[in-house]
Amino acid sequence: MTLKQALDANVRIEPGHKVKTFGGWCRRDLVTIGGNVIGGIQTRRGRGGRAEVITFAGDAFLQGYNVEWLVGRLGGRSGRR
Repeated sequence: MTLKQALDANVRIEPGHKVKTFGGWCRRDLVTIGGNVIGGIQTRRGRGGRAEVITFAGDAFLQGYNVEWLVGRLGGRSGRR
């Protein structure tokens, strides 16, 4: 998804809190359209320094950072889960 497409769709990413865990740190950002949460992006970094990113919506998830997949899951709905 390009920046223009994201702006046209009114997509916003609201940064989450960074939480320290035994295995490293984790942060879960919320992705919203028109103020309604459509999913999130979780970033986790372990002690080895390797980062893992997961995009999730409801009970489905996808490896990596993919806002276009989240918007596509709406299927023309108004942005409510």
